[in-house]
Amino acid sequence: MLVITNAKIVTPSEIVVGSVVIENGRIAEITEENREGDNVINAEGRYLLPGLIDIHGDDLEREISPRPSATFPIDFALINLDRKTAACGITTKLHAIAYFEDELKGRHPAKSKEILRTLNRLKDKLLVNNYIHARCEISSDISNVLQVIGDPSVKLVSVMDHTPGQGQFRSVEDYKVYHKRVYGLKDHEIEEILNRKMKHDKVANLKRILDRAHRYGLPVASHDDDTVEKVEFFHSLGVKISEFPVTLEAAKRAKELGMFVSMGAPNVVRGKSSTGNLSAIEAIRHGLVDILCSDYHPESMLYAPFILERRELMSLNEAVNLVSLNPARAIGIDNEVGSIEVGKRADLIIVDLIEGIPVVVKTIVSGKVVYSLEVKH
Repeated sequence: MLVITNAKIVTPSEIVVGSVVIENGRIAEITEENREGDNVINAEGRYLLPGLIDIHGDDLEREISPRPSATFPIDFALINLDRKTAACGITTKLHAIAYFEDELKGRHPAKSKEILRTLNRLKDKLLVNNYIHARCEISSDISNVLQVIGDPSVKLVSVMDHTPGQGQFRSVEDYKVYHKRVYGLKDHEIEEILNRKMKHDKVANLKRILDRAHRYGLPVASHDDDTVEKVEFFHSLGVKISEFPVTLEAAKRAKELGMFVSMGAPNVVRGKSSTGNLSAIEAIRHGLVDILCSDYHPESMLYAPFILERRELMSLNEAVNLVSLNPARAIGIDNEVGSIEVGKRADLIIVDLIEGIPVVVKTIVSGKVVYSLEVKH
């Protein structure tokens, strides 16, 4: 048995000051009493949050290849990123891996399949729960992604179309500027990519991916929805999550249809989108956001809820639900994790504030401390 006492316990509906009792890796009791004895962690008045659930994190690919010309072994990158993930308070991580053609210098199916094999080989040696979010570019050869959908480590599938003229890229010029800046591509390389994209039957590819995902009971997300019509189209095909909608109208329609709307936590922390699209703060003001994910910056997931509380846009427990309970619901694991409730798995984090900025003091997975920080007073 493990007891965490003298904590501000953030539940889905309120904050309780007291203790959480853990037995056999699960939450056995939540009490307003402070406990003493052996195997007791004194939170010293700090916050106790559910472990964060990240359904879209791009950082593994960057850990493997931090620069276009520098690549590191996948096992080395994954083991070290797992430690960083625990320090960020993320206890369930879906690595968003791109199953594209070899169009973005390192983001290609052969590498992506190797990432999946490495994760499956190492998963029992990792600190937090690591899974795959399979990102499927429909303007691409999809034969490889069809092979990975159905692997037990794949918990979410997303469908995306990065051809210019819609979605994230309003024009060919926007596409070129982004790919030059982020991937260091030359004009002739970008032209080759665009020419290949135009050869694929996107609607046929989309339906094949969705059929396979639904066969395995996997949730599906659409990506960069920019119009009401696009949202309605994806919803009609059984898509449950709209991630990174680029207009307020698209986000509003997704919410009306009962889809989960997911946006990036860095968008909240920075106060704007990195690509000039919809502000997450604006969408939250309209009550349209259900989920915040790490996107490209995992440290933002813990900070974002505290910013939302500080700006009086949400209570802290409501804001914490955006990074814990709601993403767990979206991918169908909320019966196990995502909130501090009796019977659920004890994936928890103790959080201190340094001049208003939250930092993780301890990360607990299945009742075991996997990360601990000595705090200087």
